[in-house]
Amino acid sequence: MLRLPIPSGLRPLILAFSLIVAACGETDGTHSSETLLRVEFFADDGMGNPALLGLDNVVTGSTQIGLTMSEASGRVVPGLATSWRVSADGRSYIFKLREAYWADGRRITSGDVVAVLRRIIAPGSHNPLKPLLMRIAEAPAIAANRKPVRILGISDPLPDVVVIDLSQPEPSLLQLLAHPAATIIRREKTPPASGPYSAVPADEDDRSLRLVRNPAFFNADTVSIDEIVLAETNNIDASIGRFVAGKIDILTGAKLSGLNAARAVQNQATLHLDPSWGLYSYLARTGGGPLADIRVRRALAMSFERSNIIDRVLGGSGAQAAFGALAPTLPDAYAGSGPDWALWTPDVRQTEAARLLAEAGYSPANPLTLNVALPRGKEHEQLLGQIAAYWGAYGIRIKAFKRGAEAHRKAIAQGDFDLAAIERIAPAPVPGYFLSPFTCAERMGGYCNPAVDQLLKDAEQVDDAGERIQLQRRANRLISEDAPLIAVMSPVRWSLVSPRVSGWQSNIAGTHVFSGLRVTGPPLKEQ
Repeated sequence: MLRLPIPSGLRPLILAFSLIVAACGETDGTHSSETLLRVEFFADDGMGNPALLGLDNVVTGSTQIGLTMSEASGRVVPGLATSWRVSADGRSYIFKLREAYWADGRRITSGDVVAVLRRIIAPGSHNPLKPLLMRIAEAPAIAANRKPVRILGISDPLPDVVVIDLSQPEPSLLQLLAHPAATIIRREKTPPASGPYSAVPADEDDRSLRLVRNPAFFNADTVSIDEIVLAETNNIDASIGRFVAGKIDILTGAKLSGLNAARAVQNQATLHLDPSWGLYSYLARTGGGPLADIRVRRALAMSFERSNIIDRVLGGSGAQAAFGALAPTLPDAYAGSGPDWALWTPDVRQTEAARLLAEAGYSPANPLTLNVALPRGKEHEQLLGQIAAYWGAYGIRIKAFKRGAEAHRKAIAQGDFDLAAIERIAPAPVPGYFLSPFTCAERMGGYCNPAVDQLLKDAEQVDDAGERIQLQRRANRLISEDAPLIAVMSPVRWSLVSPRVSGWQSNIAGTHVFSGLRVTGPPLKEQ
Protein backbone atom coordinates (compact mmCIF):
# COMPACT_ATOMS: atom_id res chain seq x y z
CA MET A 1 0.00 0.00 0.00
CA LEU A 2 1.34 3.46 -0.88
CA ARG A 3 2.23 5.64 2.05
CA LEU A 4 2.08 9.10 0.60
CA PRO A 5 1.00 12.24 2.47
CA ILE A 6 -2.59 13.31 2.18
CA PRO A 7 -2.88 17.00 1.20
CA SER A 8 -4.16 19.15 4.05
CA GLY A 9 -7.30 20.08 2.14
CA LEU A 10 -8.40 16.43 2.03
CA ARG A 11 -8.21 15.78 5.76
CA PRO A 12 -11.60 17.35 6.59
CA LEU A 13 -13.18 15.28 3.81
CA ILE A 14 -11.66 12.09 5.16
CA LEU A 15 -12.95 12.80 8.65
CA ALA A 16 -16.35 13.73 7.25
CA PHE A 17 -16.85 10.71 5.05
CA SER A 18 -15.33 8.11 7.32
CA LEU A 19 -18.48 8.21 9.43
CA ILE A 20 -20.80 7.18 6.62
CA VAL A 21 -19.08 4.02 5.42
CA ALA A 22 -21.91 1.77 6.49
CA ALA A 23 -24.40 3.81 4.54
CA CYS A 24 -22.19 3.65 1.48
CA GLY A 25 -21.97 -0.10 1.19
CA GLU A 26 -18.35 -0.63 2.20
CA THR A 27 -17.21 -4.24 2.07
CA ASP A 28 -14.53 -5.98 4.11
CA GLY A 29 -11.84 -4.83 1.67
CA THR A 30 -11.80 -8.09 -0.33
CA HIS A 31 -12.82 -6.62 -3.70
CA SER A 32 -11.55 -8.58 -6.66
CA SER A 33 -8.65 -6.84 -8.39
CA GLU A 34 -10.81 -6.33 -11.49
CA THR A 35 -12.98 -3.83 -9.58
CA LEU A 36 -10.19 -1.94 -7.84
CA LEU A 37 -8.32 1.03 -9.34
CA ARG A 38 -5.09 2.53 -8.00
CA VAL A 39 -4.48 6.19 -8.86
CA GLU A 40 -1.72 8.66 -8.05
CA PHE A 41 -2.33 12.38 -8.45
CA PHE A 42 0.45 14.95 -8.70
CA ALA A 43 0.78 17.56 -5.99
CA ASP A 44 0.38 21.26 -6.78
CA ASP A 45 3.50 22.82 -8.32
CA GLY A 46 2.84 26.34 -7.01
CA MET A 47 2.20 27.82 -10.45
CA GLY A 48 -1.56 27.84 -10.71
CA ASN A 49 -4.70 27.75 -8.59
CA PRO A 50 -4.73 24.48 -6.62
CA ALA A 51 -8.32 25.16 -5.59
CA LEU A 52 -9.31 24.75 -9.24
CA LEU A 53 -6.95 21.95 -10.23
CA GLY A 54 -5.91 20.05 -7.11
CA LEU A 55 -6.60 16.64 -5.66
CA ASP A 56 -9.32 18.04 -3.40
CA ASN A 57 -11.41 18.60 -6.52
CA VAL A 58 -10.88 15.02 -7.66
CA VAL A 59 -12.35 13.81 -4.40
CA THR A 60 -15.18 16.36 -4.32
CA GLY A 61 -16.10 15.67 -7.94
CA SER A 62 -16.21 11.94 -7.21
CA THR A 63 -18.27 12.19 -4.04
CA GLN A 64 -20.69 15.07 -4.73
CA ILE A 65 -22.92 16.16 -7.63
CA GLY A 66 -23.71 19.58 -9.02
CA LEU A 67 -26.56 20.92 -11.10
CA THR A 68 -24.53 19.82 -14.11
CA MET A 69 -21.71 17.30 -14.42
CA SER A 70 -18.95 16.47 -16.88
CA GLU A 71 -18.69 13.16 -18.67
CA ALA A 72 -15.47 11.46 -19.78
CA SER A 73 -15.27 13.51 -22.99
CA GLY A 74 -15.48 16.77 -21.02
CA ARG A 75 -18.99 17.44 -22.32
CA VAL A 76 -21.45 18.92 -19.82
CA VAL A 77 -24.34 16.56 -19.05
CA PRO A 78 -27.25 16.61 -16.58
CA GLY A 79 -26.35 16.13 -12.94
CA LEU A 80 -28.78 17.00 -10.19
CA ALA A 81 -30.67 18.85 -12.91
CA THR A 82 -32.27 16.54 -15.46
CA SER A 83 -32.87 19.40 -17.88
CA TRP A 84 -32.75 23.18 -18.20
CA ARG A 85 -34.21 25.98 -20.28
CA VAL A 86 -32.42 29.21 -21.17
CA SER A 87 -34.29 32.43 -21.91
CA ALA A 88 -33.95 34.03 -25.33
CA ASP A 89 -31.71 36.79 -23.95
CA GLY A 90 -29.47 34.30 -22.13
CA ARG A 91 -30.14 35.89 -18.74
CA SER A 92 -32.30 33.27 -17.09
CA TYR A 93 -31.72 29.53 -16.57
CA ILE A 94 -34.49 27.29 -15.27
CA PHE A 95 -33.32 23.91 -13.95
CA LYS A 96 -35.58 20.90 -13.35
CA LEU A 97 -34.15 18.70 -10.61
CA ARG A 98 -34.20 14.91 -10.50
CA GLU A 99 -35.09 12.80 -7.48
CA ALA A 100 -31.68 12.41 -5.87
CA TYR A 101 -30.53 11.63 -2.35
CA TRP A 102 -27.52 11.94 -0.11
CA ALA A 103 -26.10 8.75 1.35
CA ASP A 104 -27.97 9.31 4.62
CA GLY A 105 -31.31 9.17 2.77
CA ARG A 106 -32.19 12.86 2.72
CA ARG A 107 -33.47 14.14 -0.61
CA ILE A 108 -31.61 16.99 -2.33
CA THR A 109 -33.95 19.91 -3.01
CA SER A 110 -33.81 23.25 -4.77
CA GLY A 111 -33.38 24.92 -1.40
CA ASP A 112 -30.07 23.10 -0.99
CA VAL A 113 -28.90 24.46 -4.35
CA VAL A 114 -29.85 28.02 -3.38
CA ALA A 115 -27.98 27.67 -0.08
CA VAL A 116 -24.79 26.45 -1.78
CA LEU A 117 -24.72 29.20 -4.42
CA ARG A 118 -25.33 31.84 -1.77
CA ARG A 119 -22.37 30.48 0.20
CA ILE A 120 -20.18 30.64 -2.88
CA ILE A 121 -20.96 34.34 -3.48
CA ALA A 122 -21.08 35.45 0.17
CA PRO A 123 -18.53 38.13 1.25
CA GLY A 124 -16.39 35.74 3.29
CA SER A 125 -16.29 33.00 0.65
CA HIS A 126 -12.98 31.85 -0.82
CA ASN A 127 -14.56 29.51 -3.35
CA PRO A 128 -12.35 29.56 -6.48
CA LEU A 129 -15.39 29.88 -8.76
CA LYS A 130 -16.61 33.03 -7.01
CA PRO A 131 -14.87 35.52 -9.37
CA LEU A 132 -16.24 33.61 -12.37
CA LEU A 133 -19.88 33.71 -11.19
CA MET A 134 -20.14 37.48 -10.84
CA ARG A 135 -22.72 37.64 -13.62
CA ILE A 136 -25.34 36.10 -11.36
CA ALA A 137 -27.67 39.00 -10.61
CA GLU A 138 -26.51 41.12 -7.64
CA ALA A 139 -23.40 38.95 -7.11
CA PRO A 140 -20.83 41.81 -7.25
CA ALA A 141 -22.71 43.90 -4.67
CA ILE A 142 -23.20 40.87 -2.39
CA ALA A 143 -19.56 39.82 -2.65
CA ALA A 144 -18.54 43.37 -1.72
CA ASN A 145 -20.89 43.21 1.29
CA ARG A 146 -23.03 46.08 -0.02
CA LYS A 147 -26.21 44.01 -0.31
CA PRO A 148 -27.61 40.98 1.59
CA VAL A 149 -26.98 37.54 0.14
CA ARG A 150 -30.70 36.74 0.11
CA ILE A 151 -31.21 38.96 -2.97
CA LEU A 152 -28.78 36.93 -5.08
CA GLY A 153 -30.31 36.06 -8.44
CA ILE A 154 -31.17 32.48 -7.58
CA SER A 155 -34.52 31.16 -6.39
CA ASP A 156 -36.38 27.92 -5.65
CA PRO A 157 -40.02 28.41 -6.72
CA LEU A 158 -40.63 24.65 -6.32
CA PRO A 159 -38.74 21.91 -4.43
CA ASP A 160 -37.53 20.55 -7.77
CA VAL A 161 -37.01 23.80 -9.70
CA VAL A 162 -34.10 26.25 -9.50
CA VAL A 163 -33.96 29.57 -11.36
CA ILE A 164 -30.69 31.46 -11.88
CA ASP A 165 -30.97 35.04 -13.16
CA LEU A 166 -27.95 36.78 -14.65
CA SER A 167 -27.12 40.45 -15.08
CA GLN A 168 -25.32 39.56 -18.33
CA PRO A 169 -25.30 36.35 -20.38
CA GLU A 170 -22.60 33.86 -19.34
CA PRO A 171 -22.07 31.30 -22.12
CA SER A 172 -19.89 29.16 -19.84
CA LEU A 173 -22.37 28.95 -16.94
CA LEU A 174 -23.22 25.26 -17.43
CA GLN A 175 -19.51 24.40 -17.63
CA LEU A 176 -18.80 26.35 -14.44
CA LEU A 177 -21.66 24.66 -12.59
CA ALA A 178 -20.15 21.28 -13.51
CA HIS A 179 -16.93 22.10 -11.66
CA PRO A 180 -16.42 20.30 -8.31
CA ALA A 181 -16.29 23.68 -6.53
CA ALA A 182 -19.98 24.13 -7.45
CA THR A 183 -21.23 20.77 -6.17
CA ILE A 184 -24.23 20.73 -3.83
CA ILE A 185 -22.58 19.77 -0.57
CA ARG A 186 -24.26 20.11 2.81
CA ARG A 187 -22.77 22.52 5.30
CA GLU A 188 -22.30 20.05 8.09
CA LYS A 189 -19.43 18.61 10.07
CA THR A 190 -19.93 15.27 8.34
CA PRO A 191 -21.58 15.96 4.98
CA PRO A 192 -22.79 12.75 3.32
CA ALA A 193 -21.94 11.84 -0.27
CA SER A 194 -24.30 12.29 -3.20
CA GLY A 195 -21.94 11.34 -6.03
CA PRO A 196 -20.78 7.98 -7.38
CA TYR A 197 -18.32 7.42 -4.52
CA SER A 198 -17.85 8.02 -0.81
CA ALA A 199 -14.40 8.74 0.62
CA VAL A 200 -12.88 6.83 3.55
CA PRO A 201 -9.33 6.34 4.90
CA ALA A 202 -7.70 3.25 3.39
CA ASP A 203 -6.73 1.89 6.82
CA GLU A 204 -5.26 3.12 10.09
CA ASP A 205 -1.65 2.94 8.94
CA ASP A 206 -2.04 4.08 5.36
CA ARG A 207 -1.87 7.70 4.18
CA SER A 208 -3.78 7.21 0.94
CA LEU A 209 -7.51 7.62 0.47
CA ARG A 210 -10.15 5.15 -0.64
CA LEU A 211 -13.22 5.91 -2.68
CA VAL A 212 -15.96 3.27 -2.42
CA ARG A 213 -19.14 3.01 -4.45
CA ASN A 214 -22.09 5.00 -3.15
CA PRO A 215 -25.32 3.05 -3.73
CA ALA A 216 -27.36 6.22 -3.10
CA PHE A 217 -25.94 7.85 -6.27
CA PHE A 218 -28.77 8.40 -8.75
CA ASN A 219 -26.85 6.61 -11.50
CA ALA A 220 -25.20 3.95 -9.33
CA ASP A 221 -25.89 1.09 -11.75
CA THR A 222 -23.49 2.64 -14.29
CA VAL A 223 -20.52 2.66 -11.88
CA SER A 224 -18.41 -0.43 -12.57
CA ILE A 225 -15.37 0.14 -10.34
CA ASP A 226 -16.08 -0.73 -6.72
CA GLU A 227 -13.05 0.84 -5.09
CA ILE A 228 -10.37 3.42 -5.91
CA VAL A 229 -7.19 3.88 -3.90
CA LEU A 230 -6.06 7.47 -4.39
CA ALA A 231 -2.77 9.02 -3.24
CA GLU A 232 -0.91 12.26 -3.84
CA THR A 233 2.69 12.29 -5.05
CA ASN A 234 5.34 14.92 -5.67
CA ASN A 235 8.05 12.56 -6.96
CA ILE A 236 7.43 12.29 -10.69
CA ASP A 237 10.22 9.87 -11.51
CA ALA A 238 9.25 7.48 -8.72
CA SER A 239 5.60 7.60 -9.75
CA ILE A 240 6.42 6.87 -13.38
CA GLY A 241 8.53 3.96 -12.14
CA ARG A 242 5.59 2.58 -10.16
CA PHE A 243 3.36 2.92 -13.21
CA VAL A 244 5.84 1.13 -15.49
CA ALA A 245 6.20 -1.61 -12.87
CA GLY A 246 2.44 -2.16 -12.94
CA LYS A 247 1.84 -1.04 -9.35
CA ILE A 248 -0.63 1.74 -10.18
CA ASP A 249 -3.26 2.04 -12.89
CA ILE A 250 -3.33 5.82 -13.44
CA LEU A 251 -0.88 8.64 -12.94
CA THR A 252 -2.61 11.98 -13.49
CA GLY A 253 -2.83 15.65 -12.53
CA ALA A 254 0.54 16.53 -14.13
CA LYS A 255 1.23 19.53 -16.35
CA LEU A 256 4.66 20.48 -17.70
CA SER A 257 6.89 18.73 -15.16
CA GLY A 258 7.69 15.14 -16.08
CA LEU A 259 6.15 15.30 -19.55
CA ASN A 260 9.29 14.20 -21.37
CA ALA A 261 9.86 11.36 -18.90
CA ALA A 262 6.27 10.22 -19.47
CA ARG A 263 6.81 10.37 -23.22
CA ALA A 264 9.77 8.02 -22.80
CA VAL A 265 7.54 5.26 -21.42
CA GLN A 266 7.84 2.35 -23.83
CA ASN A 267 4.11 1.83 -24.36
CA GLN A 268 3.10 5.22 -25.72
CA ALA A 269 -0.54 4.12 -25.90
CA THR A 270 -0.62 4.69 -22.16
CA LEU A 271 0.20 8.43 -22.48
CA HIS A 272 -2.77 10.78 -22.75
CA LEU A 273 -2.38 14.52 -23.41
CA ASP A 274 -5.06 17.08 -22.62
CA PRO A 275 -5.01 20.54 -24.20
CA SER A 276 -6.21 23.28 -21.87
CA TRP A 277 -7.83 26.67 -21.59
CA GLY A 278 -4.55 27.81 -20.16
CA LEU A 279 -1.50 30.03 -20.45
CA TYR A 280 2.10 29.30 -19.45
CA SER A 281 3.99 32.57 -19.05
CA TYR A 282 6.52 34.59 -17.08
CA LEU A 283 4.98 37.24 -14.88
CA ALA A 284 6.99 40.48 -14.84
CA ARG A 285 7.40 42.52 -11.66
CA THR A 286 6.32 45.83 -13.14
CA GLY A 287 6.12 47.67 -9.83
CA GLY A 288 9.87 48.15 -9.57
CA GLY A 289 13.26 47.07 -10.86
CA PRO A 290 14.33 46.81 -14.50
CA LEU A 291 10.97 45.44 -15.68
CA ALA A 292 9.16 48.59 -14.62
CA ASP A 293 10.43 49.79 -18.01
CA ILE A 294 7.92 48.81 -20.70
CA ARG A 295 10.68 48.84 -23.32
CA VAL A 296 12.50 46.01 -21.57
CA ARG A 297 9.33 43.95 -21.14
CA ARG A 298 8.32 44.37 -24.78
CA ALA A 299 11.80 43.46 -25.97
CA LEU A 300 11.78 40.28 -23.88
CA ALA A 301 8.36 39.31 -25.21
CA MET A 302 9.12 39.75 -28.89
CA SER A 303 12.71 38.47 -29.04
CA PHE A 304 12.28 34.66 -29.00
CA GLU A 305 10.63 32.21 -31.39
CA ARG A 306 7.99 30.31 -29.46
CA SER A 307 7.22 27.61 -32.02
CA ASN A 308 10.90 26.68 -32.34
CA ILE A 309 11.29 26.44 -28.57
CA ILE A 310 8.13 24.38 -28.10
CA ASP A 311 9.30 21.96 -30.80
CA ARG A 312 12.71 21.55 -29.18
CA VAL A 313 11.46 21.03 -25.65
CA LEU A 314 7.95 19.61 -26.09
CA GLY A 315 7.73 18.58 -29.73
CA GLY A 316 4.55 16.68 -30.56
CA SER A 317 2.83 17.57 -27.29
CA GLY A 318 0.21 19.79 -28.90
CA ALA A 319 1.19 22.92 -26.95
CA GLN A 320 0.36 26.09 -28.90
CA ALA A 321 2.43 29.27 -29.01
CA ALA A 322 0.92 32.18 -27.08
CA PHE A 323 1.63 35.88 -27.50
CA GLY A 324 -0.89 37.76 -25.36
CA ALA A 325 -2.81 37.69 -22.10
CA LEU A 326 -5.51 35.34 -23.43
CA ALA A 327 -5.06 31.60 -23.89
CA PRO A 328 -4.84 30.75 -27.62
CA THR A 329 -7.29 27.88 -27.03
CA LEU A 330 -10.20 30.21 -26.22
CA PRO A 331 -13.01 30.49 -28.83
CA ASP A 332 -12.01 31.78 -32.27
CA ALA A 333 -13.74 35.10 -31.60
CA TYR A 334 -10.70 36.07 -29.49
CA ALA A 335 -8.05 34.94 -31.98
CA GLY A 336 -5.65 37.59 -33.25
CA SER A 337 -6.27 40.03 -30.41
CA GLY A 338 -2.70 39.91 -29.12
CA PRO A 339 0.12 42.38 -29.79
CA ASP A 340 0.79 43.76 -33.26
CA TRP A 341 4.36 42.43 -33.22
CA ALA A 342 3.06 38.85 -33.12
CA LEU A 343 2.53 39.16 -36.88
CA TRP A 344 5.98 40.57 -37.63
CA THR A 345 8.74 38.43 -39.14
CA PRO A 346 11.44 37.15 -36.78
CA ASP A 347 14.02 39.53 -38.24
CA VAL A 348 11.81 42.57 -37.69
CA ARG A 349 10.98 41.50 -34.12
CA GLN A 350 14.60 40.90 -33.21
CA THR A 351 15.72 44.22 -34.67
CA GLU A 352 13.04 46.06 -32.71
CA ALA A 353 13.93 44.15 -29.52
CA ALA A 354 17.57 45.21 -29.85
CA ARG A 355 16.53 48.83 -30.42
CA LEU A 356 14.25 48.90 -27.38
CA LEU A 357 16.89 47.39 -25.12
CA ALA A 358 19.57 49.76 -26.38
CA GLU A 359 17.22 52.68 -25.77
CA ALA A 360 16.72 51.39 -22.21
CA GLY A 361 20.51 51.20 -21.77
CA TYR A 362 21.13 47.45 -22.17
CA SER A 363 23.27 45.56 -24.67
CA PRO A 364 25.89 42.77 -24.70
CA ALA A 365 28.40 45.41 -23.63
CA ASN A 366 26.12 46.53 -20.78
CA PRO A 367 24.17 43.40 -19.80
CA LEU A 368 21.11 43.08 -17.60
CA THR A 369 20.68 40.20 -15.14
CA LEU A 370 17.14 39.08 -14.30
CA ASN A 371 16.12 36.87 -11.39
CA VAL A 372 13.61 34.25 -12.51
CA ALA A 373 11.46 32.26 -10.06
CA LEU A 374 10.87 28.69 -11.25
CA PRO A 375 9.11 25.65 -9.80
CA ARG A 376 11.17 22.49 -9.69
CA GLY A 377 11.12 20.36 -12.83
CA LYS A 378 13.44 19.60 -15.73
CA GLU A 379 11.00 20.85 -18.34
CA HIS A 380 10.67 24.26 -16.66
CA GLU A 381 14.46 24.58 -16.71
CA GLN A 382 14.71 23.41 -20.32
CA LEU A 383 12.07 25.85 -21.48
CA LEU A 384 13.71 28.80 -19.73
CA GLY A 385 17.10 27.69 -21.01
CA GLN A 386 15.91 27.82 -24.61
CA ILE A 387 14.39 31.27 -24.13
CA ALA A 388 17.48 32.52 -22.29
CA ALA A 389 19.59 31.51 -25.29
CA TYR A 390 17.66 34.03 -27.39
CA TRP A 391 17.83 36.70 -24.70
CA GLY A 392 21.57 36.22 -24.27
CA ALA A 393 22.19 37.67 -27.73
CA TYR A 394 20.84 40.99 -26.45
CA GLY A 395 22.83 41.05 -23.21
CA ILE A 396 20.04 39.63 -21.02
CA ARG A 397 21.36 37.19 -18.45
CA ILE A 398 19.22 34.88 -16.35
CA LYS A 399 19.62 33.73 -12.78
CA ALA A 400 17.04 31.04 -11.99
CA PHE A 401 15.79 30.27 -8.49
CA LYS A 402 14.15 26.83 -8.33
CA ARG A 403 11.76 26.29 -5.44
CA GLY A 404 9.16 23.86 -4.17
CA ALA A 405 5.46 24.60 -4.62
CA GLU A 406 4.85 26.59 -1.43
CA ALA A 407 8.13 28.50 -1.69
CA HIS A 408 7.43 29.36 -5.34
CA ARG A 409 3.95 30.61 -4.52
CA LYS A 410 5.34 32.64 -1.61
CA ALA A 411 8.04 34.22 -3.80
CA ILE A 412 5.37 35.36 -6.26
CA ALA A 413 3.13 36.73 -3.50
CA GLN A 414 6.03 38.68 -1.99
CA GLY A 415 7.32 40.01 -5.32
CA ASP A 416 10.63 38.17 -4.90
CA PHE A 417 11.36 37.96 -8.64
CA ASP A 418 11.94 39.91 -11.81
CA LEU A 419 10.18 37.20 -13.79
CA ALA A 420 8.18 34.31 -12.33
CA ALA A 421 6.89 31.25 -14.16
CA ILE A 422 3.12 31.01 -13.75
CA GLU A 423 0.48 28.79 -15.30
CA ARG A 424 -3.19 29.71 -15.30
CA ILE A 425 -5.69 27.09 -16.47
CA ALA A 426 -9.34 28.12 -16.51
CA PRO A 427 -12.18 25.72 -15.61
CA ALA A 428 -14.14 27.00 -18.61
CA PRO A 429 -13.39 29.18 -21.67
CA VAL A 430 -13.88 32.44 -19.75
CA PRO A 431 -11.74 35.38 -21.02
CA GLY A 432 -12.19 37.26 -17.75
CA TYR A 433 -10.22 34.57 -15.91
CA PHE A 434 -7.11 35.74 -17.79
CA LEU A 435 -7.86 39.47 -18.01
CA SER A 436 -9.13 40.33 -14.52
CA PRO A 437 -5.76 39.78 -12.73
CA PHE A 438 -4.43 42.75 -14.68
CA THR A 439 -6.99 45.23 -13.43
CA CYS A 440 -5.82 47.99 -11.09
CA ALA A 441 -7.79 46.33 -8.28
CA GLU A 442 -5.69 43.16 -8.46
CA ARG A 443 -2.40 44.60 -9.78
CA MET A 444 -0.89 41.26 -10.70
CA GLY A 445 2.86 41.81 -10.71
CA GLY A 446 2.19 45.45 -9.86
CA TYR A 447 0.60 46.21 -13.25
CA CYS A 448 -2.14 48.83 -13.58
CA ASN A 449 -3.48 50.50 -16.72
CA PRO A 450 -6.68 52.56 -16.21
CA ALA A 451 -7.54 52.15 -19.90
CA VAL A 452 -7.66 48.36 -19.43
CA ASP A 453 -9.87 48.83 -16.37
CA GLN A 454 -12.34 50.93 -18.33
CA LEU A 455 -12.52 48.47 -21.22
CA LEU A 456 -13.22 45.55 -18.88
CA LYS A 457 -15.78 47.57 -16.93
CA ASP A 458 -17.55 48.49 -20.16
CA ALA A 459 -17.48 44.84 -21.25
CA GLU A 460 -19.46 43.85 -18.17
CA GLN A 461 -22.11 46.48 -18.81
CA VAL A 462 -22.95 45.99 -22.50
CA ASP A 463 -25.82 43.75 -23.57
CA ASP A 464 -24.53 42.79 -27.00
CA ALA A 465 -22.24 39.74 -26.97
CA GLY A 466 -20.34 40.90 -30.05
CA GLU A 467 -19.60 44.28 -28.51
CA ARG A 468 -18.49 42.60 -25.30
CA ILE A 469 -16.02 40.43 -27.20
CA GLN A 470 -14.61 43.47 -29.00
CA LEU A 471 -14.04 45.27 -25.71
CA GLN A 472 -12.28 42.22 -24.27
CA ARG A 473 -10.17 41.94 -27.42
CA ARG A 474 -9.08 45.56 -27.06
CA ALA A 475 -8.22 44.99 -23.39
CA ASN A 476 -6.14 41.95 -24.34
CA ARG A 477 -4.29 43.96 -26.97
CA LEU A 478 -3.46 46.72 -24.49
CA ILE A 479 -2.25 44.28 -21.84
CA SER A 480 -0.25 42.34 -24.41
CA GLU A 481 1.45 45.47 -25.75
CA ASP A 482 2.29 46.55 -22.17
CA ALA A 483 3.71 43.04 -21.58
CA PRO A 484 3.20 42.64 -17.82
CA LEU A 485 3.63 38.95 -18.60
CA ILE A 486 5.70 37.16 -21.23
CA ALA A 487 3.33 34.60 -22.74
CA VAL A 488 4.90 31.40 -24.02
CA MET A 489 2.28 28.74 -24.77
CA SER A 490 -0.97 27.04 -23.88
CA PRO A 491 0.09 24.21 -21.57
CA VAL A 492 -0.92 20.59 -21.89
CA ARG A 493 -1.69 18.18 -19.07
CA TRP A 494 -0.60 14.57 -19.20
CA SER A 495 -1.66 11.28 -17.69
CA LEU A 496 -0.44 7.71 -17.86
CA VAL A 497 -3.30 5.20 -18.03
CA SER A 498 -2.86 1.45 -17.88
CA PRO A 499 -4.08 -0.60 -20.88
CA ARG A 500 -6.35 -2.49 -18.45
CA VAL A 501 -8.35 0.74 -17.92
CA SER A 502 -10.93 1.72 -20.54
CA GLY A 503 -13.10 4.81 -20.85
CA TRP A 504 -10.39 7.47 -20.41
CA GLN A 505 -10.77 10.30 -22.95
CA SER A 506 -8.48 13.28 -23.45
CA ASN A 507 -10.38 16.59 -23.44
CA ILE A 508 -9.68 20.31 -23.12
CA ALA A 509 -11.65 20.55 -19.88
CA GLY A 510 -9.24 18.06 -18.29
CA THR A 511 -12.24 16.18 -16.90
CA HIS A 512 -11.65 12.53 -16.07
CA VAL A 513 -14.54 10.84 -14.34
CA PHE A 514 -13.64 7.68 -12.43
CA SER A 515 -17.24 6.53 -12.46
CA GLY A 516 -17.07 6.24 -16.24
CA LEU A 517 -14.04 3.95 -16.25
CA ARG A 518 -13.83 0.17 -16.46
CA VAL A 519 -11.02 -2.15 -15.39
CA THR A 520 -10.22 -5.42 -17.18
CA GLY A 521 -7.24 -7.67 -17.65
CA PRO A 522 -4.69 -9.04 -15.17
CA PRO A 523 -4.61 -7.69 -11.62
CA LEU A 524 -2.05 -5.16 -10.38
CA LYS A 525 1.17 -6.32 -8.79
CA GLU A 526 1.35 -6.23 -5.00
CA GLN A 527 2.42 -2.91 -3.47
